[in-house]
Amino acid sequence: MHLPLRRAAGAALSAGTALLATASLILGSAVVAAPASAADPKVIGAVGQPLGIASGPDGTLYVSDYNWGGGVNVYKPGETVPSRTITTGHFPTSLAVTPDGTLYVAQSNGAQPEIGVVAPGADEVSLVMKVPAGTRWLAVGPEGSLYVVNSDQNSVSVVKPGDAWVQRIIQAGPYPVKVALAKDGTAYATNQLAGTVTVVPAGAPWPSHTIDVGARAEPHGIAAAPDGTVYVANILTNDVAVIEPGRTTVERRIPVGTAPQEVLAAADGTVYVTNSLDDTVSVIPAGAATAAHTIATGDDPARMVQRSDGSVVVVNRKGRSLTVLDGGPATGAAPTTGGGEPAAAADGGASDGAGSDGAGSEGAGSDGAVIAQGSFDVAVPAVAAGAGALFLGGAVLLVVVLRRRRKVSGADGAEVWALD
Repeated sequence: MHLPLRRAAGAALSAGTALLATASLILGSAVVAAPASAADPKVIGAVGQPLGIASGPDGTLYVSDYNWGGGVNVYKPGETVPSRTITTGHFPTSLAVTPDGTLYVAQSNGAQPEIGVVAPGADEVSLVMKVPAGTRWLAVGPEGSLYVVNSDQNSVSVVKPGDAWVQRIIQAGPYPVKVALAKDGTAYATNQLAGTVTVVPAGAPWPSHTIDVGARAEPHGIAAAPDGTVYVANILTNDVAVIEPGRTTVERRIPVGTAPQEVLAAADGTVYVTNSLDDTVSVIPAGAATAAHTIATGDDPARMVQRSDGSVVVVNRKGRSLTVLDGGPATGAAPTTGGGEPAAAADGGASDGAGSDGAGSEGAGSDGAVIAQGSFDVAVPAVAAGAGALFLGGAVLLVVVLRRRRKVSGADGAEVWALD
């Protein structure tokens, strides 16, 4: 039953410009409705096509505009419209912020994928690292290292703070999509096609073991809570697998909504899960065995981040909006950028965590000067940023396939997307 879905997802893993038409269907526009009451989540319109999201240590919000012209829109605390736009390469996707405010952007330059580096406070990418073809997802570790998930290469690259080249490349499973960093520096990568999680001890050059979460589960989003508990969103089984600290098997599964895609573990341990087909977020209290309640969002919720004030911001891709949820107290900086791209964070966990020290003195300075060179798999120097190709994750296409199946079956009669 799931084989056609897995084949469809696999076909999308190295997708390029041929998926432009699909992208326009996946990421269509919608009218942003005002909240029904003051108690409802706050929904604000986004500029362009929102996709990636990250939060800086001061609560500044960064949202990538997934378009040819690119750009990252910047929302200062309290703003409902962006005050400025950072110039990037084409089709920026994943974002990550270090504790010192350095922003990393997965972008492209024609057919060449890149990781753009934006110095704190800068308005443009001043340094890029060229990477091999394929999809990239970014995260920042507790000590400020950049983790780059190389889905098509089945690996995770690690760039030390301030460097512009890879320190180590860690082998993962078939098609890793997201990585979460625990407070102790342990990395957890979800291998979507294998149904597993690769575990890499802090600083290790290779994994210590692999945890099975379900061959047909299609695990995607992952988060490490402040206490070390790991949560994995399984798209096809509509649940979240829970891995207790130090354990090598799934301890329990928490039912959530339909097609859960991304996970965020907030600073107080509360877990948030975006349910792509339900247009909701499931909220799981720290240590709970069930979701306490469900919150409505905009159309097609995906990546999330917690800001320094404790609020959680959700990207609604098809709705082209952001939903702001009241969260618990944030101890230290915001813990994560949704869907696996971490922001600077005190807890270092959640689908994205970062730590207490930022990029080192060897990185791009405030003047944007290039002071380091390198590449991911070959000796290519860092160069000025340019344009790029189209990247769509397997989960996005998988959700579209699920929506098309639901439309054909007439399960709820709602208008959903199709691939053609």
